[in-house]
Amino acid sequence: MRRIGITGGIGSGKSEVTDYLREKGYPVIDADEVAREAAMPGEPAMLSLREEIGDEIFLEDGTLNRQELAKIMFTDSMTLMTVNEIFHGDIKERIEAHVNEQHDAQVIFISVPLLFESDAEWMADETWLVTADEDLRLRRVMGRDGMTEEEVRARMSSQMPEEEKRGRADVVIENNGTKKELRTFIDGLLEPFV
Repeated sequence: MRRIGITGGIGSGKSEVTDYLREKGYPVIDADEVAREAAMPGEPAMLSLREEIGDEIFLEDGTLNRQELAKIMFTDSMTLMTVNEIFHGDIKERIEAHVNEQHDAQVIFISVPLLFESDAEWMADETWLVTADEDLRLRRVMGRDGMTEEEVRARMSSQMPEEEKRGRADVVIENNGTKKELRTFIDGLLEPFV
């Protein structure tokens, strides 16, 4: 089984790529979905977060207040490091369990937004970076999430610079054009697996 890691900065279009791969019948493990599993009330990571950061990042029913946590994480580098340390080990174990469930797959895609930042290249045989011009990424996120330009830029600056990611990726997918252009490019990348 060949493992391909998909990554990219906020607003780059990772979801567009993984949605298309799923449409084509390829198994995709999404680290964000796995993180949501880990973030369920009572899970070990949640108990550690409450202990390390405090009650202010939880709602009354015990669920994680993602917006509050994101605000803190993307303005305080120490909190970002703490959250990453707590979650990364748990998420890696869960991803491995999901990979092991795909017995018959020739190729499996693992979508990890912070693949390079978390030094998680080990989990993939090859890495695909989805990228787009910064202004386009900014507009996408502001339109999609209703965030201010300042909030989006804070998130962008907390991620590894695009040039560094390009240097670490095996394949770079430029997502500045139309959906059709993106899909045509992906089809070309998939030819060895058809």
